[in-house]
Parts: sequence; structure tokens; C-alpha cells
Amino acid sequence: MKNFLSHLLENLGKMSLKKHIFYWILPFTILGILMIFYFSGIPELVEFVCPKENWEWGILENIQLGIIFCMFIISLYASWTKKLRIQKIFFFLVSIFSIFVFLEEIDYGAHFAELIGGAQEIEIKKIIPSKNLHNQGNNAKIFKRSVYGIMALIFVIAPFQDEKIKNVYLKYLIPKPRIVIVAVLAIIVDLVPRLIVEFGILEDGGLGVNIGEFSEIIVYYIFLIYLTQLIFINKLETGKS
Repeated sequence: MKNFLSHLLENLGKMSLKKHIFYWILPFTILGILMIFYFSGIPELVEFVCPKENWEWGILENIQLGIIFCMFIISLYASWTKKLRIQKIFFFLVSIFSIFVFLEEIDYGAHFAELIGGAQEIEIKKIIPSKNLHNQGNNAKIFKRSVYGIMALIFVIAPFQDEKIKNVYLKYLIPKPRIVIVAVLAIIVDLVPRLIVEFGILEDGGLGVNIGEFSEIIVYYIFLIYLTQLIFINKLETGKS
């Protein structure tokens, strides 16, 4: 733990103001404002974050969709511009996976169909699945726990193993150590709203068991940063095309 904290503080000290803004100031500020709105008790502000009729229409969910869409765009860009065939294939698969996650998040259009309402909603729902994959059975918990395990491996452990790794492909996939800052922020954002509700400090704005939606923004954001590093910063030198 002591070694981890020393690495974290060391990386914080080496970062430029631009990186500080990108890695933690921007997401911390946005999520801080959203939490203030959500727990404010002011109906208009609470509705902005979590509409009573359907919280999936709120800004919280739509920020997630925006981040996923950005992941799709830069992955597609990388699949087109990278010279190595293995990178082209990898980023194309990531772009396809991003679209899958995007569709899962909007229930394949069900959220927007409900927003439109009326006859159009009925027609749209005829062509979409009745249930998305991550909401079936116990899949949501399984997916979340799996993702958190992957995040711990990639964003907390791997960044400090760079010198031990010799394989060029694995070295390429290792993120810059500063990404640990976002991983720590993800833990904070997951715990704070839960504790506020659990201890009755402030009234829940309506998410209930879905209070983890705040942390989902950071989960997607950290993967966006990771992709940014792989596409624009990390170099894969293999001599192959």
C-alpha cells in the first residue's frame, strides 16, 4: 500500500496542468456538480440528473453514452490509420464492442422509444430485443465484478510492472502509471454516493439500487483514457506490417 501511494504521488508531481485537468480535475468537477444536483432536493436539479419518469433519460446516462461514442470514434479512427495489421484488427474489434455496449446501455433503442411515446414507440419496440443482455438474470452483477477485476489488473497492477515485461505486445498494452489516479477516483465516486444514502446524510434523488450509475461514468472514462494512450501515445514497434 505504501509503495502504491508513493507511486501515485510521484506521478501526480510529474504531471502537467493539462494532464491534471484531463485525468482528474475535469471528471471530478463534472461528477461533483452532478452529485450536488442529485442530492440537492431541488426538483429541477434532481430531474436534470435523474428524471422520475425514467432515470435513463437524465444527463448521468447520456454522459456515459457520449463517452462510449467517443471510444467508438477513436477506435474506428485507429483501425483506419494504424499501419500494423494487428492494431487495425484490434481497434476494429474494440469499435464493434463499443457499439455493442452503447446499444446495451440504451436497451437497443427502448429508452428513446419510451421518450418519443405513442404509436412510434410501439413500432420501434417491435424491432428491438425485449431485454438487453446485461439486465438478464444476475448478469449485471457478474459483468460489474468482472469489469472491476479487469480494471484492477490493467489500471492498478500492470502500470508498475512495465520493467518486468519483455513481450512487445504486452508492453504496448500497459497503460501509463498516471492512469492509477483515475482508478482511485473511480473508487471514491463509487463509495461516496452509496455512503451518503446508506447513512441517511442526504435524501436519495431516485436512483435507488442504481446509485452506481455515478461510478459507471468513471469506468467508461478510464477506458476512454486507456484507448487514448494506446492510440496516440504508446508505440508498438515489431518490424511487421
